[in-house]
Amino acid sequence: MVAMPQGKTTLPREKPCPKEVPKTKWEKFREEKGLPPRKKRSRLVFDPIQNDWVPRWGRGSIKKLAEGDNWMMHEKPKHVESGMNPFDYAKAEKRQKIEKQDLAQLKNELHRKKPGDMRSV
Repeated sequence: MVAMPQGKTTLPREKPCPKEVPKTKWEKFREEKGLPPRKKRSRLVFDPIQNDWVPRWGRGSIKKLAEGDNWMMHEKPKHVESGMNPFDYAKAEKRQKIEKQDLAQLKNELHRKKPGDMRSV
């Protein structure tokens, strides 16, 4: 008798192999500087006012609870110079931060795309 090796049948993949996603500016910068990757944060954070764990984002989050408790705001020179209510000024600043973040995200997405690939822009 002769011992034959086991037969091996390779089946083709149903879908093509995933392509490697190009790195964002931040990922390239982090590698150049030798910074460690960020650790994943938990969804819950301790709120000393309620003395309980609350979500970091979403419904009933610590940010929304802090907004509700912010009934008094000190005037700052920026508020006085603009002539706006401090609460309205804070909302405008928040809106500007969100727009800046959205613009940076769009730039990152465009940076990832190939020059000829304009399908999902």
